Amino acid sequence: MGGAKVLATTSSYSRQTTLFFEDIYRKYGSRGSELMVVPFNQGSVQDIDSLVTFVFGQLGWDLDYVVPFAAVSDIGSTVDNLGSHSELAHRVMLTNVLRLLGRIKLAKAKYKSAGRPALVVLPLSPNHGNFGGDGLYGESKIALETVFNRWTSEMWRGYISIAGAVIGWTRGTGLMSANNLVAESIENAGVRTFSPREMAFNIIGLLNSRVTRVAHRQPVWADLSGGLNQLTQLNAIVDSERSRIKVTCEVKQRILQDTAYEVTMQYQALFSNSAAQNETKLLAKLQNHFPATKRYEDLQNLHYLQGMVNLDKVVVVTGYGEVGPHGNANTRWEFEAFGELSTEGCIELAWIMGLIKHHNGLSPATGQHYIGWVDSKSNEPVLDADIKERYHEYILAHTGIRLIESELTGGYDPTKKMVLREVSIEHDMEPFEASAEEAAAFKQSNDDKVDIWKNGDSGSWSVRFLKGALIRVPAAVSADRLVAGLLPTGWNAKRFGIPDDVVKQVDP
Repeated sequence: MGGAKVLATTSSYSRQTTLFFEDIYRKYGSRGSELMVVPFNQGSVQDIDSLVTFVFGQLGWDLDYVVPFAAVSDIGSTVDNLGSHSELAHRVMLTNVLRLLGRIKLAKAKYKSAGRPALVVLPLSPNHGNFGGDGLYGESKIALETVFNRWTSEMWRGYISIAGAVIGWTRGTGLMSANNLVAESIENAGVRTFSPREMAFNIIGLLNSRVTRVAHRQPVWADLSGGLNQLTQLNAIVDSERSRIKVTCEVKQRILQDTAYEVTMQYQALFSNSAAQNETKLLAKLQNHFPATKRYEDLQNLHYLQGMVNLDKVVVVTGYGEVGPHGNANTRWEFEAFGELSTEGCIELAWIMGLIKHHNGLSPATGQHYIGWVDSKSNEPVLDADIKERYHEYILAHTGIRLIESELTGGYDPTKKMVLREVSIEHDMEPFEASAEEAAAFKQSNDDKVDIWKNGDSGSWSVRFLKGALIRVPAAVSADRLVAGLLPTGWNAKRFGIPDDVVKQVDP
């Protein structure tokens, strides 16, 4: 049928996440369908209230299906070291799931949609403490099963329908990533394990209209465990397999170490010379991050522009660039996203700031041919791996939004800002010599408070300020604006290959 409206929530809302969902929509979205992605923290009561209000109030939607599958991994927490993280996980996987259902029930009653219940697929589990060391995971899953009784006792019918999915061993998910190594042993014990795609297919089957009609009459229990709930001594099997894998790894490591030791002893001279000759450090991977070109098929949303102009007669000039307090777009993004520079970012900014330069020729320090970076002042070779340690602190202090550096602003010192102060003359002053233009300007500004006259044939003029004339004298004041977004210290347009005549026309 198509045309569904889907609201997806994510606790890691970022550009990468939105692009992921955008790609899904482009591949599978049908005519009239909508996909909306919003940030959401299921551990927050405020987020739950805001989400339900947003759906029913602002969007004016009603909910047909709800899949509250948020989970928090709590590996290593046992009964003797339960902490706040375990309580948070319990809150996310139980308390706020019930709270979310309650808010949806209230919203449906408020907006008069009681005859259109929302089917909630509950994430149940056969793990009721069988694994151990997973905090309150088992307790939260057992407690969710009480919803089957609450549906009747608290009169949810007409508002909420329940389909409980007992999810089996699913390989490759965040919660089960630590157990992927022992999945094969579980299969050997007669239990079916699932890939994420297989389990997703099973869960989507619960949204079938036939299952939905049954769930509207009574809660549905779907056993998708693959027999995991029938397996006894689960923890013993897992621990045994982990121990076997650990012993196998240790044996193989010892064998490899002994073999390497024998080869080293047998060819000791060869290994020592080779190590001395090949003592190198990793090079940085400098890249130009140009925008990725999309395929024609990925631009379906722009096909309506086709035929508007004759492309054979249109000149298109495109390009992009950035110059700012953090250098360029690449280095600025590293500051914004990570709060520090990578090795590649340090190299790029160090070059932009004139701290290093590239050298290809005889090294003054060693007398040998050298290709690589050298310090701009000493011409001493600098390895890629050492640039961050050597220049990172200086780069951080002289880039970005920072205290004004007078050497970058023509000697301007914000603590000694010069202003002109107007002063009235209290008595006639002695005459002084000036040019004709200056004398005329003084006369124009003070009128009868200034006398001017020409000094013979010399071409100069005399000026005398009379009592009451106004003159402007410089005065130093302390400015309250000490911070600015300056270009990186040492930035020079010539370093980018821009010719002198263009540089002289630009005010950085």
